[in-house]
Amino acid sequence: MKNLLSYLAIIASIAIFVLIVRPQYEQIGELNAKDAELEGVLSNARQLQSMRDSLLEKRNTISNADIQLLEKMIPDSADNVKLILEFEQTAQKYNLEIASVSASKEEKAKSGGLQEGFDIETNDYGVVTLDFSLRGDYENFLLFIRDIERNLRLTDIRSLDISTSQTDSYVTFQYKITIDTYWLKDALY
Repeated sequence: MKNLLSYLAIIASIAIFVLIVRPQYEQIGELNAKDAELEGVLSNARQLQSMRDSLLEKRNTISNADIQLLEKMIPDSADNVKLILEFEQTAQKYNLEIASVSASKEEKAKSGGLQEGFDIETNDYGVVTLDFSLRGDYENFLLFIRDIERNLRLTDIRSLDISTSQTDSYVTFQYKITIDTYWLKDALY
């Protein structure tokens, strides 16, 4: 009988170990692994928060006037109407008549586009293409082009076609221009 009780105690302890202790021990191991993973995530979150704070400090050192200039250079939206109005005002300034205007917005950047300041691989920017026709004097057109060149907004003239028409003794130039301007898809400031 003593042996029987000893065997029952051994069987009961093995059963308790297999049915209760071992599953809990495995669960503790899984929780420890999950804890280590969450510690890694928490460490990354702290690093990101530190980096964000550092970038915010740097951003706060930039004056509001400079930020406005940056927003004009590379706006955070493709506002086609505002862009067309800017070019129309510049054209009127030099007595150039705008015959037609069309705008298209490209979501993907072209591989031969900008190189610095943007990540071409992730397409952080979009392209607005303006096609318009102008009529007027050549000298005024040169002044118009100079204003576009000196404008804060990044602008590339992709194509330019010049033709003439003559009425009586007056020669009129017609210009067809294709211009690319850029905008940020996600504001970085």
